[in-house]
Amino acid sequence: MLRNPIVKKSHIGDTIAGIVTVFGIDILIIFIALLFNTLSPMFMSVVFAIGAVQLIYVLPLLRWSIERRVKGFSKGLLLGTLAIAAVNVACFLVTYKFFSSGAR
Repeated sequence: MLRNPIVKKSHIGDTIAGIVTVFGIDILIIFIALLFNTLSPMFMSVVFAIGAVQLIYVLPLLRWSIERRVKGFSKGLLLGTLAIAAVNVACFLVTYKFFSSGAR
């Protein structure tokens, strides 16, 4: 009697796709903000607040992937979002420390 072994499905490819999606869209947003920076310096704030701006597209994508039950892609979206937000916060803190200590 043959038994089918229990095979655990790997979601690594979906996770990488989610991370690449977040990074790709963030790079596109930064490029567009830098392009429009010649029109108004207001667009530069998008670059400095990319951690908050990415919520505009990550939340609908996350909802879509959860509804479709694409577990790996959802994990990738969250990992990519957290990585970008962490880098954004670190850069903000370094910039804040630099400008606040230089003003004395």
